[in-house]
Amino acid sequence: MFVVRRMKKHVVTISPSASLYEARESMRENGIHQLPVSGENGKLVGILSNRDIREATLPVALLRGATEKESVELLRNTRVEKVMTRKVVAATLTDTLEDAIVLLHDFRINALPVVDDQGRVAGIITRTDVLKAFIEALGVGEISSRLEVVVPDRPGALAKIVTTIKSFNVNITSILTTGHAESGKRTIFFRVATINVLPLKQAIQEAGFEILDPSCFHV
Repeated sequence: MFVVRRMKKHVVTISPSASLYEARESMRENGIHQLPVSGENGKLVGILSNRDIREATLPVALLRGATEKESVELLRNTRVEKVMTRKVVAATLTDTLEDAIVLLHDFRINALPVVDDQGRVAGIITRTDVLKAFIEALGVGEISSRLEVVVPDRPGALAKIVTTIKSFNVNITSILTTGHAESGKRTIFFRVATINVLPLKQAIQEAGFEILDPSCFHV
């Protein structure tokens, strides 16, 4: 899965010379919480969040007797370039969703501007966009069931389980694999297009594999 397929391509941006008041109104009108800041030729030069705007008006808000008019005046007289974040964490058109997840997680941000090979703003992708993509990829929401199977960490184990499931004429809608607590083993997560999984579980266990169950982890 690639960022380019899931990003929003119609991006609302703001000029660095625009006022914070214009930025705030743009966010409100479009129902968004951050604006990529684009400079000459549409190149990404910063990003502005609604939090940045709130922090810019905080000194006025803390003044005893300060009015809404004074806050608005401050917003009108402050340029975006004075408040925006200049060191922007961004994704590229060739990045995968996995790349985007790592950036969102590691930098604790909620959105990533996406730039082309010239550094121009080409889109934006949010945590919500990424989560939605993975929910769809995992088949969550479809009529299906989940199986967690512990296998030896060696070639051929996955193929044997897939063959077992295939013998029941059941489709596999998604497969994930992770390491296991026990060395030399892995856990494979299957989502299968059936709610009658008991025969599948029995066949997989008879083939010599361990099926994990939530009750196994109860304290």
